[in-house]
Amino acid sequence: MGKIFLIRHGEVEWNRRNAYIGSTDLPLNPMGQAQARQLAEYLRSKEISAIYSSDLIRASQTAEIIAARLSLKVNIRPEMREVDYGEWEGVPESKVRERYREIYPGWRANPVDIRIPGGETFGELRDRALPAFIEIAKAHPKDNVAIIAHKSANRVILACLLGMDVNRYRQIGQGNSCVNTIEARPDGGLVVERINLRGHLLDAGC
Repeated sequence: MGKIFLIRHGEVEWNRRNAYIGSTDLPLNPMGQAQARQLAEYLRSKEISAIYSSDLIRASQTAEIIAARLSLKVNIRPEMREVDYGEWEGVPESKVRERYREIYPGWRANPVDIRIPGGETFGELRDRALPAFIEIAKAHPKDNVAIIAHKSANRVILACLLGMDVNRYRQIGQGNSCVNTIEARPDGGLVVERINLRGHLLDAGC
């Protein structure tokens, strides 16, 4: 049986502003780089045979730091990138709530179907990220692999694996550089074992 380590990228500066970050291509900040190094140390003992990453730089930088430590290459999967927040990119949630009063409450209740202005629906995020995740899992039925993606992308994938309504994705925690563990069963089933594991970051003060 293989294990899939679904990981959120390290910290970027906008994370500290509680701003929406989707398709905006931001690099890791120094804390994010430290977190990625801690991830690499944590994964050293996990017998990882392949690393996949979103094409956004905050994910690919995290993946490259891990890959360098494990002597592996990074396989880029654009389908794993974060949801496109359109007009909300870089805007703090409090200001989005104020500026988009007509659409924001409806979007909060039904992000699967209601489109972010200039961006995506969470249904579209699900329909591109989940098949890519399943494809990677099927390609490595007996291997341990790492996938570095994003907060909302990971939440949506986990919600689907758990049989949850994707509109409830916010009930799944995803801190920067967290690890989620999914076991690939011989019958093709995928079992979520752990969510939002962050104990590996304690030594870095992250």
